[in-house]
Amino acid sequence: MDDNLVVENDTLLVDSIMVKVIDSAVVSDYNLSDVDSKNVEEFKENLVKIENKFGEQWGFCTCVVKGDSINKAFMNPDLPDNEFDILSDRFDYIDDKCKAFRIQNPSITPEERSMHEDKVKKCLKEAGL
Repeated sequence: MDDNLVVENDTLLVDSIMVKVIDSAVVSDYNLSDVDSKNVEEFKENLVKIENKFGEQWGFCTCVVKGDSINKAFMNPDLPDNEFDILSDRFDYIDDKCKAFRIQNPSITPEERSMHEDKVKKCLKEAGL
């Protein structure tokens, strides 16, 4: 049997066709350049599931900048209750739009954590924060 063919649940799947199906199921214009190349297909499959549940996803830097902004807003010691409620709703919205970002390249080793921190700093710097 050809290495590109897989029989699954009595259905013959061709890897290249499956990739096109997954690609067309992804709604977000998600930048996959930061995703480890050996994990791209798994990431895309997870992205489809996430989008089905939470809608279109934002990219890495957008999530970093919006997360930083909402965190700073929450740190205001004089934040009135009604504004806290508004921020809480906004936090939930941002969280839903950044689910894919949270599964992207988990930082495991100290080197990977350092690289992740550098990417975060770069996003914030480019946003003028």
